[in-house]
Amino acid sequence: MDADARDQHSATVLRSLVAISRRGLADARFGDAPLSVTDQSIVMAIAEQPGIRSIDIARMFRLNRSTVSRQLATLTSLGIVREAPAESGRGRPLELTDAGAAAYRGTLASLQQIIDAHLEPWTDDEVARFAHDLERFDHSTDLS
Repeated sequence: MDADARDQHSATVLRSLVAISRRGLADARFGDAPLSVTDQSIVMAIAEQPGIRSIDIARMFRLNRSTVSRQLATLTSLGIVREAPAESGRGRPLELTDAGAAAYRGTLASLQQIIDAHLEPWTDDEVARFAHDLERFDHSTDLS
């Protein structure tokens, strides 16, 4: 494959991943809560890493700490996120409320339905290969 074709394929991967992510999160809103894609990403991070701190979230998503603070204030006021009891003085660990955890599970179920619908016409081998390739891509060397 020549360099131009590889660059075109790489650009297609980028466009597709961005579109899939945004569309998927937009289609799987947390109930009636008016959450942005950033809000939903933060909720997913907290669900997957209970006790994560705001500074960790800022690093993870390469966001300004003040942006994360504003997003967390919104999520707290909506009753989705709360500060967890701290074992040490370093940062304030975060966790989902019961409502936040239920919303997270509902969002995952909704996203799974969307994925299942898109993969319906694919063969089992195609789905397995796609899953393998995505996992390989996701776990490749961190270039940050």
